[in-house]
Amino acid sequence: MPRVDQQRAGRTPWKATSGDPVTHDTPPRIPAERWWVEKLARRYPIVDIIREDRQTNGGFSQPGCQAVLFHRLANWAESGNAPWALRGPVRTLAKWGGRVSRMVYGIELPAEVTLGRRVRIAHQSGIVIHPDAVIDDDVLIRQNVTIGLRGDNDEGEPHAVPHIHRGVSLGAGAVVVGPIDIGPAATVGANAVVTADVPAGGKAVAPRSRIHAPARRGPEFRVVSG
Repeated sequence: MPRVDQQRAGRTPWKATSGDPVTHDTPPRIPAERWWVEKLARRYPIVDIIREDRQTNGGFSQPGCQAVLFHRLANWAESGNAPWALRGPVRTLAKWGGRVSRMVYGIELPAEVTLGRRVRIAHQSGIVIHPDAVIDDDVLIRQNVTIGLRGDNDEGEPHAVPHIHRGVSLGAGAVVVGPIDIGPAATVGANAVVTADVPAGGKAVAPRSRIHAPARRGPEFRVVSG
């Protein structure tokens, strides 16, 4: 069956998650150093998820970390796990933070994207992800990556977008489009255009550049006026 499986075909364009994204075999939890962070983490699981994002992306000052953070907050505000009094302010913060990520950092990560844990956005600029895309845990995304529709099926298959499985590495300029699966631990090379499934551990690479030697020229003559 094509990649428009039952899960994707029946999925609505927007469905708030519980705040705990898709995950597989989560590593053992490391207690927080500050007591108040630990207390919050035991009450709100999203705190541990954000701690992982911070460590994976190199700190809150990194554009990739901020983009992922606003995505988490947007989903948390729409879920039933956020306190009622915080839902409005968090929703507003996530909305404006998402706009900053898109317009300033060039990272378009809509709140509707199904995002796993420990996703790393290594570099900013030119990153576009379709709202219906599914990205599992431990995925590495570099600059100028596009994950979305092929372009010729927007009306017929509105949700025909890729599923990026766990541990996938997407190189700079990679384009992954259509109803396809990028298998666990697969690698998509720089500037590769992927429109078919990639098996687990497989590689999708772009054709190598052709190098042409400069054309040989004859002796050059210059006219010197006396």
